Amino acid sequence: MLSKRNTRLVAITFAAAFLLMVASPAYVQAVDPTTESLKIGPYIDKIVYQVITTQDARVLAMQAGTIDMDNSYFDPSYYTTLAGSPNIDIYSARRLGYGHITINCRDAPLNESVLRRAFAFAFDKTRVTDEVMNGWNQEHDSLVPFDNPYCIEDQLLPHYYTAMVTEGNALLNASGKFPYLDPAASSSVRTYKGQPIDPIKIEYSSVDAIPRGTAQIGVDALLALGIPAIPGPASFNEYISRLDQHGDYDMVFYALNYLSDSVDWLARTYRSDWADVNYQNPCNFRNATFDSMIPQLLYSTTTDAIANASAWMQKILHEQVPRLVCYVNTYNMAYRTDKFTGFVADAARYIVGPWTMRKIHNIGGTFGGTLTVALSQEPDSFNIFVTNSAYAAAVLENQWPQLYMRGPDLKPFGDLAESCTTETHADNPDVPSGHTRFTIDIVQNATWSDGVKLTADDVAFTNTYYFESYLYGNPAGATMGDLVAAYAPTPYRVIVEFSTVSYWHFQNFAYNSIIPKHIFKEGAGIGYAGWNIWNPGFDPAQPNVNCGPFHLTSMEAGEFYEVSYNPTFYYAPSRPTTTTTLPTTTPGPDWTLALVAGAVGAAVVILVGGFVLFRQK
Repeated sequence: MLSKRNTRLVAITFAAAFLLMVASPAYVQAVDPTTESLKIGPYIDKIVYQVITTQDARVLAMQAGTIDMDNSYFDPSYYTTLAGSPNIDIYSARRLGYGHITINCRDAPLNESVLRRAFAFAFDKTRVTDEVMNGWNQEHDSLVPFDNPYCIEDQLLPHYYTAMVTEGNALLNASGKFPYLDPAASSSVRTYKGQPIDPIKIEYSSVDAIPRGTAQIGVDALLALGIPAIPGPASFNEYISRLDQHGDYDMVFYALNYLSDSVDWLARTYRSDWADVNYQNPCNFRNATFDSMIPQLLYSTTTDAIANASAWMQKILHEQVPRLVCYVNTYNMAYRTDKFTGFVADAARYIVGPWTMRKIHNIGGTFGGTLTVALSQEPDSFNIFVTNSAYAAAVLENQWPQLYMRGPDLKPFGDLAESCTTETHADNPDVPSGHTRFTIDIVQNATWSDGVKLTADDVAFTNTYYFESYLYGNPAGATMGDLVAAYAPTPYRVIVEFSTVSYWHFQNFAYNSIIPKHIFKEGAGIGYAGWNIWNPGFDPAQPNVNCGPFHLTSMEAGEFYEVSYNPTFYYAPSRPTTTTTLPTTTPGPDWTLALVAGAVGAAVVILVGGFVLFRQK
């Protein structure tokens, strides 16, 4: 088992210099790694995302060479098999997220916090380590990920690491709300206020062993408390949709991948007045003390004040248990090395993120080639405002522009933005007191896939669209409530202004996907109210206009999704008129960015439609 007291697992750094590959002068080199910018690319022709739902099949496909990468981590039981296979490397990093059980705090009997906490005491995380994860994880309690700088894991006592059934039963007994059906019996089931309890169902994706095994440990914990419980195999996309819409459920197991070092999402995920807002607060959690800390969390300007607010929130959530973290696992991801090189390690996307797709290339250095990536689940939607599926995000994240991305080192990295100036009234008397103004200059060579030039007017409109469509339920606008102005004084300069001062304002808009005004504008396009009925890709009649490094060119829903390089991408390298692909040879020096031990700084925020996390099986 990994030690919880290890130094933060990784920091992403650039290699001091890329190494030149040796190739025949007859071939045109795609990359000069000693001089070029990280943003230049892509170099391959296509990425084909192939849906392969079972892990056995994905491992066999990897060994056979029919896939080059797997978007998901593999079960630790396959490590020896894959590590011993030729032309396969394994990338390992601690997950910026966790596998967990979401609990419905709205409906009886799980509306009783004493039952949720008793369940946390009875749940055996060390058993998950030993029986499910084979030691490739660590126990964790905080609902803030371990590598987030605001995490206070060591302060959350007592920990829920080991099974403490005695403590859980003592809580239920003291509450008086869960008497035994037969108090005289040595072992008996409990009731809720004297009434029988319907078995609590823990739902999980029915495909893989890890969800199944973890859910069963949860069932065993409830049974040990005298609470009837059953496992519930189900469809991942179906129960995620049910959670988004605040439908009926008891408990659901799935994993969360956080893409930010922020903690402002605590306010959206657990605040009481959003317990019935679609796409927010799926736990249906309500707590007045928690809510009282939200203003300090959202409107502080110092990290100390934010840390104080988030610490109190973590302590409240630790006691109230709207969610129970089951494990923080090591991401073991396999990829083949016999055709491509240039894989880029990313502390939030690991080895299959957008920087790998931007920089990967033939091992001989030439342009071209098709990369095949396995998806363990079919994407639910390509609507950037609707989906928060990691499988849809894998396909989408290379198609949409942003003002800023996060680099492999997880710091802001300009995409459309060339510069950004931040001003308050103290910096510029023209900025109203209490306001924050951002002035951003953007690139001048970006073009939408339908041939229309991308300008600052699109960027200004995007911020307005997020703000206005939120009134129709668009979750992408959840962080834009303080927006007071978004306009373009020149074709390639945009001004975004908020009515407050907050540590979070930059990330509230800078990482959002930029959308084309002529496609989404009110009255002549999708409009504000149409944010959730737009169905690109799956409905060929729907517009799918974007301008990222790749664009969707073919798909068969549930089978494969093909994206091809965009020759008009604003950072596209110059290609020869014909693409030459070298025959497969032994790879030369590895161009992968170095992953070294050290402190993870910021976690990535690559917002697809405004989300800061993605769900996974």
